Amino acid sequence: MMFNGPVVAILRGITPHECLSQVECLLQYGITDIEIPANSPDWQTTIRLLKQQFGSSVHLGAGTITEPQLAEASARAGADYILTPNLNPAVIRHAQTSGLKICAGVFSASEIFSACALRADALKIFPAAALPVDYPQLIKGPLQQPIPFCAVGGINLQNIAAYLSHYDGVGIGSALYQPGQSLEQMHTRCRQLIAQL
Repeated sequence: MMFNGPVVAILRGITPHECLSQVECLLQYGITDIEIPANSPDWQTTIRLLKQQFGSSVHLGAGTITEPQLAEASARAGADYILTPNLNPAVIRHAQTSGLKICAGVFSASEIFSACALRADALKIFPAAALPVDYPQLIKGPLQQPIPFCAVGGINLQNIAAYLSHYDGVGIGSALYQPGQSLEQMHTRCRQLIAQL
């Protein structure tokens, strides 16, 4: 499987200084799929620190990977997979060469079929909130092979259950983590999140 569980925690803006305590909190609630976006401060250091501290207990994705050089940097930092906001064949090929799995950002039917042809490991439907919540069921029929659909963009604590009834997984960002938030805030949001699963 591409992901360990149904939720990918998107920690956009997290710093190396706060990453260990915030991720330790997520692990306490069984959330092991973590995305560190590449537009976060010193994101490569954050990935290295998390891998050193937690090892295989975390399944680390590097997100917002928009060019091949970022895919290579993700592999060097120790990421397990990458997530892209758009469909870029060069990024997918580079990640595959680097031994990384790919959750490719797609929106339209054409992009979905192209990502499958490029052998992406999962599809990140983005922004999911701009489409019907049952979008996967509308498009999966013609696909030649099964592939996980992950909803990202607009997912929050109020609608996550609805998305998980149609998607294989969801990525949740600012509704779970915001830069500089306290550890108590993370505990509270994790409890609220788990109550919806």
